[in-house]
Amino acid sequence: MNFDQLKEQWNNEDSNVHIPDTIEQLKESKHPIEKIQKSMKKEFWAQILAIILIGFFPLQFKFPSSQYLIYYISYVMMVVISCYYLYGFYKFYKQAEFYTGNTKNSLWKIYHELKLNMERYQSFGFLLLPHFLLTIGLVIYNVLVKKGKTLSEISNSTQASIILIVILGTLCIVAGIILWTKYFYGRHAKQLENILNEMEE
Repeated sequence: MNFDQLKEQWNNEDSNVHIPDTIEQLKESKHPIEKIQKSMKKEFWAQILAIILIGFFPLQFKFPSSQYLIYYISYVMMVVISCYYLYGFYKFYKQAEFYTGNTKNSLWKIYHELKLNMERYQSFGFLLLPHFLLTIGLVIYNVLVKKGKTLSEISNSTQASIILIVILGTLCIVAGIILWTKYFYGRHAKQLENILNEMEE
């Protein structure tokens, strides 16, 4: 007797118990996972391109050669962190690729791995903040030098404005990373969670 016959026989009996379409729900879960994979594939290559372009910032912003060492030490650290993250990103992508959707346990596993990778994604974004703050600091410093000023010569109100801008900019970046993660991956995680909850019921 197959699953469908067992379900039909059970439902025909005088009982309030209803067997959910477990196999169908597991098949439906493949759809959000395929969407996750498509998003990951696009983002993987976009991030690699972004890391390469960031390496040319000193030329783009016309940093003096004396600042290259400072910038590229920070850049190398960012690349190392990025490689570690991208390796984890790639491993999760390959794991999702082999998901067949034929067992509830495999669906739970992919759901928890997705949640873990969302946390890792956000942490990765936060770890890049120091490099971008250093870049902004060098840009501000070079603008002041071109105007014939130093940091000690600018007024207290200007210093306070710069600090406020940096704080607001940091908060916006943090909020952007969180919202970006929720937009690209959070909705798919919610779909998987809903399927799993229906199966539990």
